[in-house]
Amino acid sequence: MTELDILNLQSGSVQSTGLYFVGLSFSIWVAMRVSSVVSQRAADNVVMKLIASVYGIGVVYYFNMTLSFYAYNMELTGHRLATLKAGGGDVSAASMDFVANVGASTTPPTFSLVPSDPVVYPLLIAILGIILLPLWGPQEDA
Repeated sequence: MTELDILNLQSGSVQSTGLYFVGLSFSIWVAMRVSSVVSQRAADNVVMKLIASVYGIGVVYYFNMTLSFYAYNMELTGHRLATLKAGGGDVSAASMDFVANVGASTTPPTFSLVPSDPVVYPLLIAILGIILLPLWGPQEDA
């Protein structure tokens, strides 16, 4: 496998992960909208609240998985480039900068649902809060 092959694999991975991200971003909006509608129109319906909550939690789970796949794809590309370089292959200086930037090595990365970027934690908590608080938080008297 050449450097160009590795970068082409990364390009395809980033594009497909980006499409999932766009779809899940829309699904997050739908979950927020469902939460808003259920809290306004069916505030006493526990079954609807549970369905909206399960949907919202599921969407946030898959959103986190998509972010995790993006990080894994970056680490895997760095690993492939580092392995190519260690095997005596031709690797450009820009690619070696990429390897250093992602902290890659010749040891294969492992996939993890635990975000490595600390910014993801408050993002996921905020999304869950926006979805779940209107459903289960105190309701305004109308």
